[in-house]
Amino acid sequence: MAKKIIISDRELEEQYEQSSFKLTQERSDFLLPQIVDFVKTKRWLNLHPEYQRRLVWDRKKKSLFIESLLLNIPVPPIFLFEWDYSRYEVMDGQQRLSSVLDFYDNKYKLTGLEQWSDLTGKSFSELPPLLKKALDRRRISATVILAESAKSDDDRSSLRRFVFERLNTGGQKLNAQELRNCLYSSLFNNLIVELAGNDLFDDIWEIPRYSDNIRGDQINTKLAENSLFKRMTDCEIVLRFFAFRQRSHVKGAVKKILDNCMIRNQSLGPDEITRLSELFISRLEAAKSIFGDRTFRIIDQKGKARLSQPLFDAVMVALDREYDHIETLKKKSKELIASLDRKLLSQKTYELVVGKLGTAPSIKDRADFMQKHFKEFI
Repeated sequence: MAKKIIISDRELEEQYEQSSFKLTQERSDFLLPQIVDFVKTKRWLNLHPEYQRRLVWDRKKKSLFIESLLLNIPVPPIFLFEWDYSRYEVMDGQQRLSSVLDFYDNKYKLTGLEQWSDLTGKSFSELPPLLKKALDRRRISATVILAESAKSDDDRSSLRRFVFERLNTGGQKLNAQELRNCLYSSLFNNLIVELAGNDLFDDIWEIPRYSDNIRGDQINTKLAENSLFKRMTDCEIVLRFFAFRQRSHVKGAVKKILDNCMIRNQSLGPDEITRLSELFISRLEAAKSIFGDRTFRIIDQKGKARLSQPLFDAVMVALDREYDHIETLKKKSKELIASLDRKLLSQKTYELVVGKLGTAPSIKDRADFMQKHFKEFI
């Protein structure tokens, strides 16, 4: 057994003094009208840094927060990161700030109030003058992580993600894709989000279209509450295609495969990103051309067509492998679908395709099965 090395208190103190990881912070209080101005001018505050999550408060939660401010109840501080001198982004408190901004912009009416029920149905412009003045005098405290905490752009990027992750461990835990979005900021990550907002992708997966439901920083409630959008599952679905395309990369735990894909593509330039975008969209369009309304839908044992992520994986990867024969596959789509349905009557095949096993070998087997199926019609 290896002997444990004992570090003296003095050595620990020296390590602490020499450590480059030290935060410099300050605390400030901001009036609500100041916050509104800071966000709207975009000179001061970025409300939606790329690593933020998508969770959005509903109207009742926003209303209760406004009620708390009216009652002068203490609210938790927000956390800001100074990414450049006197320019900040929100690390924690995005929903609180959005609630204030949207209310001042008359984008929702109060509902579900507990102490001020007489204000139900009122927007900011409809409040009595005294209550407007009361809100204008309310403050939100902010802890600001200052720019001098990091020595370089790389340090700054790593630091803000580290702090963001620590701040969010106390609330609703980030899922794996939300963490990837936080940790692997890059053109490739931007591409994943962009492709998740492709109209055809959204239509197939029954996600309200990004193009119809996002205006600037504002997300329509219909999209915000969609289960695939809310926790970035739509982005993970897109990522799975790129992660599983090359058979040699499919090994180990699925989470690790997806993480490695983000790491591997983190330094891609604009030309390669454009190529990958065109590649994904062409394979998606091919799937739609062949399967139509049945795209990525499997007929379950009750006879109902339901969307299937494992089927998406298999179809997209197999189409990528056989893309040179896409026109032939399109012409034989009816026979191809009918034959696939017959094969799925086998319990073993059904379990393979629906993804009962979410392991690297099963991912390979599904793609191989689908490729073999396509080859029968080439």
